[in-house]
Amino acid sequence: MSSENIWLIIILIIVLTFFLYREYKYRCRIRETLSVLEDIIAGNENCKIHVGAKEPIAPLVFTINQLVDSYQKDKINSLRAEQARKQMLSNLSHDVRTPLTSVLGYLDALCDGMAGEESEEYLNIAKNKAYALNEYIDELFTIAQIDADEVQLAFEQIDLLELLRSELIGWVPRLQKEKVTLEIQIPDEEYFVIGDQHALIRIFSNLLQNAFRYGMCNNFVGVSAWADDNNVYFEVWDKGPGLSQDEIARVFERLYKGDSSRSTKGHGLGLAIAKELVQKMKGTIYMESTPYTKTLVRVSLPKSKKK
Repeated sequence: MSSENIWLIIILIIVLTFFLYREYKYRCRIRETLSVLEDIIAGNENCKIHVGAKEPIAPLVFTINQLVDSYQKDKINSLRAEQARKQMLSNLSHDVRTPLTSVLGYLDALCDGMAGEESEEYLNIAKNKAYALNEYIDELFTIAQIDADEVQLAFEQIDLLELLRSELIGWVPRLQKEKVTLEIQIPDEEYFVIGDQHALIRIFSNLLQNAFRYGMCNNFVGVSAWADDNNVYFEVWDKGPGLSQDEIARVFERLYKGDSSRSTKGHGLGLAIAKELVQKMKGTIYMESTPYTKTLVRVSLPKSKKK
């Protein structure tokens, strides 16, 4: 056998060995990847597949790692949602049962003739608690509709400032009765938005109710509105005890009631509903608070030119 043939055989053996080794490494890599995936499926979600950036299977491994990250985030969100659901059911049970028990107690006292001269007072208390319970159930129904995507908004061009002024007229007698000072800063101009009239009224009413409920210690509610080139803004504020920054970060969560005195009232649904409706109209909502000076909720909606 000539030397050339010998060298050719050696080269072929080297090439074959290289390809066999590379095939072996690929198979080892695939087995390692499958093993890690099995661990992840079994519940060890902290596993990651490590690979060099220049390895041929690197794009595949990177994609798998991204899918694992996405899976982990989805699982975490699912666990949080389940925990929130359980907490919501617990809160609902308490928030509905307590006023209902109270209403039944007063009605039983009236029916049994135990109220005596306080019959009228008992009746008024039962009526007020029944109305509060009805308001709460209405809020729950609205949240359920939003979750089921059954809230059908009828978008139209609306003069937002005129709508605010009209709604405030209905609030004046109530505020006067409670001796609440109402400060209004709404210019006599037309600023239009594309939105749903009923949703806008609901948002504004929820914010007013929120300020009225928590600003009673200073008997003050303020409303202002303005616009720039792109958006129309309105805000409702009070001079109540306010909220901490940690509470503000969660104040738009459903059924959230923090530890401050401001958060012990209400059901924690009004601001959540307002946020959902504002977002459906492509707007934004946020809160800021300086205790006993100014706690405000501000809404901005895209400005629309008058037809």
